[in-house]
Amino acid sequence: MRIHTPYLFVALAVVPVFSVGCSTASQSLARKRADSTAIDHSDESLTADDDSNAFSPETTSSVRTVAHQIDDAEAIGVPADETPLATPAQLDALPVPIEYESANVLTLEAIEQLALSNNPAIQQALAASARAGGIRTQVGLKPNPVFGFNGAQVGDAGTDQYSLFIEQTLVRGDKLAWNQQVIDHDVNTMNWLVETQRERLCTDIRLAFYQALAAQKRLDLSRTFRTVAEQGVTISEAREKGAVGTRPDVLQSLIQLKEVDLAIQQAEFEYSAARKELAALAGVADFGPAMLVGDLDAADVTRNAETEFAQIVATSPLLAAAQARVDRARSNVQRQRAQPISNVKTHLGFGHDLATGKEFANVQLSLPLPVHNKNQGNMRAAHAEYREATQNVERIRMSIRLDLARVMRDYQEADATVRQYEETILPMAQEALELMQETRDAGEFDFLRVLTARRAYFDANTKYVVSLGQLAQANAKLDGLLLTGGLSNVASYDGDDSLRGQALSGQ
Repeated sequence: MRIHTPYLFVALAVVPVFSVGCSTASQSLARKRADSTAIDHSDESLTADDDSNAFSPETTSSVRTVAHQIDDAEAIGVPADETPLATPAQLDALPVPIEYESANVLTLEAIEQLALSNNPAIQQALAASARAGGIRTQVGLKPNPVFGFNGAQVGDAGTDQYSLFIEQTLVRGDKLAWNQQVIDHDVNTMNWLVETQRERLCTDIRLAFYQALAAQKRLDLSRTFRTVAEQGVTISEAREKGAVGTRPDVLQSLIQLKEVDLAIQQAEFEYSAARKELAALAGVADFGPAMLVGDLDAADVTRNAETEFAQIVATSPLLAAAQARVDRARSNVQRQRAQPISNVKTHLGFGHDLATGKEFANVQLSLPLPVHNKNQGNMRAAHAEYREATQNVERIRMSIRLDLARVMRDYQEADATVRQYEETILPMAQEALELMQETRDAGEFDFLRVLTARRAYFDANTKYVVSLGQLAQANAKLDGLLLTGGLSNVASYDGDDSLRGQALSGQ
């Protein structure tokens, strides 16, 4: 795991210095993959469990911030306090006070559970699966027997014949069993689409969570840096009054302060929008004052495009749903081949003949001859459906590779950026501040150089947080099998029981 070094502002001769660090509860970017065997949701209850709405995690997380300031009034001729100058190592060794600690916090896992229990798209997918399950039962039902009364030669005195009869159609060729097997693949498809919808939602949640978390960290960083920028304005104004500074120094300090104010405003807008997006995905109006607790740092594992592609193809529920449609089309080919096997209609009756005074029985068997209609059109259509389904699988595989190429590009760019900041840019920015300390000790001072070094350090840390957020989002897409659209993509089922009607008629 990458270890995020706390931000340190080394004590300078004429500017306040502080150290900021954030330590958050570690969050795993990878979710447990869906089971390769589809779970039948056709009879699943559409009501979430009562305990699924649990919002607050059992464990209390905290966000810790430490700040340390050195009064630089001595640099402008004002008596300083007796606080000794602290070194960066001493600042790191200081105990970190807990600034915020509350059970009212938001973790990624808590939001995911809330969203999974509230998401209407998942409930729609479950309902569609249940509908397919009902149709699966219907298409396998045998035809009902027919019971009736028959009267013959009625009105011809003394020759009337009356009988009771029962008729039953015997479905041959295992057509009803094939019906159920075809729709069983529909149920399997819908079950995989339920899992797809869940994966889409979780990916959306992660993307919004990491965007909000990065904005929250940038907001904390900007607000803390604003204290330094504000005190820099005070110092530059005091230096001007003491005739040791110039008006351009004051203006540069004011510009820096206004830029930090703008950064704070932008981070607030992004943070607010991301929280609202999270709330919408979770199915709640608002999260209230709860604070996001998580970690932007990702596992230090290099991802490979081919390895990721193989993993996605092996575990993608969307691809599994497409393969289930291929199985469905294959079964439908066999089903249509069985259609020309004619059903047998049986008739059995018992009656009384008034002319002879005796009882009689009627037995009748009939079946259509497949001379003109051999179901040849439906068989061709079934073969075409199979070809279409197989090509759809290939289309999805190609689409996965295309989307993977784009996400891998984002991942590689963000990963390279994070590594560059961690290994080079942040250490150099910190070294620049330490050189300012050495300049102060040597009695040399250039206020504009101090402003430049200070702003460079702030910008580097801000961009580092942005890069961490982008890397976390890229990892979330890869771990989410490139599936997004938890509310925009809804699984539906438009099948019916027409196969049963075809099995009983359509001769």
